[in-house]
Amino acid sequence: MPCKDVTEMIRVEVDAEDRLTLYRFIKRTCGQGVGTDTLILPLLQGKTVDEILALQPLEFIEEHPVEEEIEEFLNLKHLIAVQSTLEVLTGKAAGGPNDICAAAEIQFEDGMTIIEARISVDLVTEEIKSCGGCKGCGKNKKAPKKAIVIFN
Repeated sequence: MPCKDVTEMIRVEVDAEDRLTLYRFIKRTCGQGVGTDTLILPLLQGKTVDEILALQPLEFIEEHPVEEEIEEFLNLKHLIAVQSTLEVLTGKAAGGPNDICAAAEIQFEDGMTIIEARISVDLVTEEIKSCGGCKGCGKNKKAPKKAIVIFN
């Protein structure tokens, strides 16, 4: 039976050169990954914080196509969660309780910066809808071809 608490947690680790080394995106109650806990890590690992923040969701999904819409949704969810966390880390977002990413703890140890935070599921979903990445709002759909009508 699925649990009622859908709160998600993220942990992002950045090295001394501001490069992403690891992230884990999990469900708070059971610790299971959202999709998988490091779904797009191979695509982000080693990129600088600025490079990750510059990624545009629609371009990201075009550059990394997947078969299923659910995979696309999860890739976007992970991207937005990581970006939102890095925005808090860099001071571009407040990280308060009403933000996508609510910072819980920031640590500095052995040249690594580690941020742990709560991710608002509803706000991430709204962000995905607004970017057109989910294809639900129609922004990402091709315009229908115009019909030519000839009257005799």
